[in-house]
Amino acid sequence: MKLKTTLITTALLSGMAFSVFAAEELTPEKADSLAPFDRITFSGRYDSIYDANKAASKQADKRGASAFFVRDISEVNNGSNSRVTVDLYHTDAKPAVEEVKYRVYSGVRELPRDEASKLEPFDTVSIRGNFPIQDDINSTIGKLASEKGAYSFFIVRQIDANRGANQYVTAFIYKKDAPERKIQIKDDPIPADSDAGKAALAAGGAAAAEVEIPNVASSTSFSGDVGRFFETQTSSEGSRYTVTLKDGTKVQMLNNATAMKMTPFDSITFTDNFSNSVEMYEQIAKRAAAKGGKYFHVTREWQKGSGNTTVTADIFK
Repeated sequence: MKLKTTLITTALLSGMAFSVFAAEELTPEKADSLAPFDRITFSGRYDSIYDANKAASKQADKRGASAFFVRDISEVNNGSNSRVTVDLYHTDAKPAVEEVKYRVYSGVRELPRDEASKLEPFDTVSIRGNFPIQDDINSTIGKLASEKGAYSFFIVRQIDANRGANQYVTAFIYKKDAPERKIQIKDDPIPADSDAGKAALAAGGAAAAEVEIPNVASSTSFSGDVGRFFETQTSSEGSRYTVTLKDGTKVQMLNNATAMKMTPFDSITFTDNFSNSVEMYEQIAKRAAAKGGKYFHVTREWQKGSGNTTVTADIFK
């Protein structure tokens, strides 16, 4: 399963709680309002975003953080592993400074993900080669961007090949007056075709503002109109984790932030021996669909003897 959510993944990554660990996962809004004491990066093989977040929670505990927020998940080694970037926070974290400090290469500034995703690029630049350190990559991208008259850039793809001997890198480049993209107003919006979404739209006002806008890009996705698709997009970019059953039925997983805005009509609890999280989600989706549900949210999972796991999930229409 490919995990690239890359940066901020934000809607998909937010709100997953791991009660067995001490560190709390922050919502995107809370994370942006506080100054982290450290930003860490680690790599591993994760079958789902949920597994990557569990690993991030453990890393946060090791470093004495009281809270964490996953800033980015990107593929490395042709998708066999994922690189996870996490911000760590202390209990007494200070408010974040509003002023953004940009790194500049060849006169071209590097944009943070949340800013880049709101703008429309005019072109891309790509490089391939052996770059010992990240700064070498940024410098080379900055030089190419400058030659094309760019004001800023954002690296949207970075893949390590041949065990890190080569890197394949692609960056979006932007003009100073880059137009803003039309994206979802809210992070973690309520699905428009859910019962909760229909009710919120009927209520209007602030309630309706919490509902996703159909056919409008997620705030965590990037433009699909510039560059070659395989270099700038992934099938999971900006979408909820979706399980497609054999009969074609699609059931989506909600994160905590979205599930809190909705009311479940039922819940399920069952025990089985899962080889990985993907298999667990498939079993949940089958049971949810059998009850007429279109969405599910995992509320609890715990292991019993003999490797069995018991899972509880809320189901939504």
